[in-house]
Amino acid sequence: MYFENKEMKESDYLNLLSQLQEIDFSGELTFSRYNEPLSKKELFLKRVRQARSMLPNAILRTNTNGDYVTRSYIEELCDIGFNQLWIQQYLSNNEKYNHEKMRTRAEKKIKKINLPAKVITDIPGCKLEYDLSHRGMTIHIRSRNFELDGSSRGDTVQIAEKYTRTQKCTQVVNNMYIDYNGSVMVCCALRSDVPGQESGIMGHIGDGKLWDIYMNDKYKPWRDHHKEDGPKEGFCKSCRDSVKPSYEE
Repeated sequence: MYFENKEMKESDYLNLLSQLQEIDFSGELTFSRYNEPLSKKELFLKRVRQARSMLPNAILRTNTNGDYVTRSYIEELCDIGFNQLWIQQYLSNNEKYNHEKMRTRAEKKIKKINLPAKVITDIPGCKLEYDLSHRGMTIHIRSRNFELDGSSRGDTVQIAEKYTRTQKCTQVVNNMYIDYNGSVMVCCALRSDVPGQESGIMGHIGDGKLWDIYMNDKYKPWRDHHKEDGPKEGFCKSCRDSVKPSYEE
């Protein structure tokens, strides 16, 4: 199956950085959003350099499936001030989580990267995580059993269908998610290009300042819904993002 690669316009990206520069942004800027950011190396390095130049105090991070990660790539990221590389080991379609298979895959990646690694989480059948941090950059390889802690991504994935969230979500207050087309989304689970999820669009970065979008009335029903703990509805019902899984309690 072929999916067209879609990139954010450089003008939109630089507009975003410029707005964050105005407030000397020192939070997290994440480059992953239902994509593989490391696949286009020169473009990714360029975007990181631009961000580091304009946002010297920001934490620059990304998720990746690890397919394109090499030792030399890591060294280049360290050289330009990248902060966090989270390597996620995803399953193939219809593949069930197998802890030892995930261990074998992780060890293969570790051998390829050629960095010292230590196990920091090893919960059989649930989660396996390694720390390979290098030259001040956090690097983790993580495997998770999504049947236990995954989310339905706005009802697009058949998972957690019998689950009802009761914990309030802080994403609607603490974070902003921006798609490749400039749409500002209410949370990480929803996408502007998925039919039926349009209610999650809070605005567009071309509409004005990010903080004006952040304070607009479109956020109000979402924030009201998550003022307190209690049974959640709609897209939030089957979402387990930020909910501590039972195996870690």
